Amino acid sequence: MSGPLIFISHSKVKPGKLQAYQAQAADAIDLVESEEPRMIAFIFYAAEDGADVSTVQVHPDAESLDLHLKIFFEKLREKAFATLDSYEINVYGAPSDAALAMLNQMPSQLPGLRVRVHPEHQGGFLRPQPQ
Repeated sequence: MSGPLIFISHSKVKPGKLQAYQAQAADAIDLVESEEPRMIAFIFYAAEDGADVSTVQVHPDAESLDLHLKIFFEKLREKAFATLDSYEINVYGAPSDAALAMLNQMPSQLPGLRVRVHPEHQGGFLRPQPQ
């Protein structure tokens, strides 16, 4: 079993799609909260004008990321691709081969998307959260 993984995506909201993106993000939060109980964090951030957005995910292990990518491709992808132009995804930690395959196919669907994986943990710690 692998250690924790951090997944960070960066996107531009498509022109005229800010409200649709905000609704889609709220729906995604509800879906992930209900269907992915192992995910440690699922947080959205935006620039002041709302045009540049990032999603930060913290997964306890590679299996959690696998589940999230499965749910993303089955239930969230179409709405996300309709409202966002994603330009970078960074994964910190060692994803599974299945996750790598899904991530590596995304640039063919989103021209200009850069996917970077940083599998080697160099040090540091993750504090357990109080129950």
